[in-house]
Amino acid sequence: MGTSNMPLNFLNEGKCGTVENIASEELICKKLMEMGIRKGALLQVMKNDVGPMILKIGESRLVLGKGMAQKVLVKEVVA
Repeated sequence: MGTSNMPLNFLNEGKCGTVENIASEELICKKLMEMGIRKGALLQVMKNDVGPMILKIGESRLVLGKGMAQKVLVKEVVA
């Protein structure tokens, strides 16, 4: 991968990515930004199986539902 954007929920456990875009209305974008998910943010997927995802951004961990994760476009990076 590495060169194209994909929805966050496609990123496998243990993989890292940078947020490239949030494809949603302003209210959801604002909510995600308050959680630390903003353009350019580096995140790591801690859990991505059944149920919500668990992400690590900096020293914080957060839970994000799959529906919301679909709206976050990321580019996979090698950590």
